[in-house]
Amino acid sequence: MTDELQSLADALTADYVNGRWEPEATEEHRARILATQASTDAGLDGLAAGGVLSTGSIEQMLRPHPELGSWRLAPVLRAYPDGSPDGQALVRELLDTIAVAGFPLLPPRTLRYVEAPARYDGDAVSIFLGGGITGCPNWQRRAVLQLDAIGSPAVVINPRRAVFPVGEAAATREQTTWEYEHLRIADVILFWFCAEAVQPIALYELGAHAARGTRLAVGAHPHYPRLLDVVEQLRLARPDVTVHESLQATVRAAAALLPANPTTRA
Repeated sequence: MTDELQSLADALTADYVNGRWEPEATEEHRARILATQASTDAGLDGLAAGGVLSTGSIEQMLRPHPELGSWRLAPVLRAYPDGSPDGQALVRELLDTIAVAGFPLLPPRTLRYVEAPARYDGDAVSIFLGGGITGCPNWQRRAVLQLDAIGSPAVVINPRRAVFPVGEAAATREQTTWEYEHLRIADVILFWFCAEAVQPIALYELGAHAARGTRLAVGAHPHYPRLLDVVEQLRLARPDVTVHESLQATVRAAAALLPANPTTRA
């Protein structure tokens, strides 16, 4: 069941992020109630901050309804109790995002997400998701959900492709060029260093853009192998940049760095 939840949650989140899925009206209504109840227990950060998603609350969400059979959240929530902690966290973040879906000032999701190798040449302000890809969990997808959950209207530029032809030199050159160009386009760069890999390319990019004076939000897992190096190098080169200990704190810091008018560049 653990693998089932992760697989279902990954697929549904990917479809949401890419604008291929929106919950049906009644499905969204019940999901919002579920997230709001959790927020009562966990404060404004809701499920992502530890709000309880209990068996009883899931049963209430899935009580009989004429459209229940078509709800894509239904199998995800049925698998939730036996799922892995990572899968459960992803589900909670997705529910928190649904709770603010339709926020009147937010452009449609399809206008707020760019994934490599697609290009972004728009006028709206943007956040680039810098950090590890190879050997790292898909933290980028969670960052997109967390930005939505706090109502950020920024375009998110994600270098992590759904499929990458590993070992093809032409694809590697294309990806390197794409990242170089979009790192310079972005108004804010969010760097997250996960615990699973050293991520030398991300370290290089962090150093380059710290020197450029780019708006940076930086975070590293407490078990990231080169955490001390990141902290000390930034203390010397960019004392204005705090190294956060969680992805959620890093996401919020990135959103706070956006220009005052977040829909159009000055």
